[in-house]
Amino acid sequence: MTYASVVFAHRPHSSYRSFQVLQNKFMRMTTDSPWYMRNVDLHRDLDLPTIAQYMKTLSKTYFENAVRHPNPLVVEASTYTPVPDVEPKRRRPKHVLDDPDDKITTDNVSNQHTHTQHSQRLRRRRRGPRFLTSSGRGSLPRSRDGLNNY
Repeated sequence: MTYASVVFAHRPHSSYRSFQVLQNKFMRMTTDSPWYMRNVDLHRDLDLPTIAQYMKTLSKTYFENAVRHPNPLVVEASTYTPVPDVEPKRRRPKHVLDDPDDKITTDNVSNQHTHTQHSQRLRRRRRGPRFLTSSGRGSLPRSRDGLNNY
């Protein structure tokens, strides 16, 4: 995946989604984190970049190193100035350098100063009913008269 990062750079941001989902699943499996732990917190605690941020960093280093490449065709292909307003639907590999950061990266940068002072309290997401109202779950089977025969 890292070998083709410059190729993935010109793809729309929605194509990163499947890679980001895969990275989030691996982070959750390795840390054995609970379901209510947010991906933003996992990225910050593990100090891992998101897929979009990682592709952006690799593209920057590629274009910086391509200028010193011995092949003149590689140098010529990598030394262009992207003009994003001319054709907004057509992306070229250098456009990734001008892209804004994704939501996880901006959240981690804004929370970075508070994370060093105190740990952020985990908020639990509420899913489903708070208490079970049916008496049928986990209880013994009942007879027709309503009494347990066991």
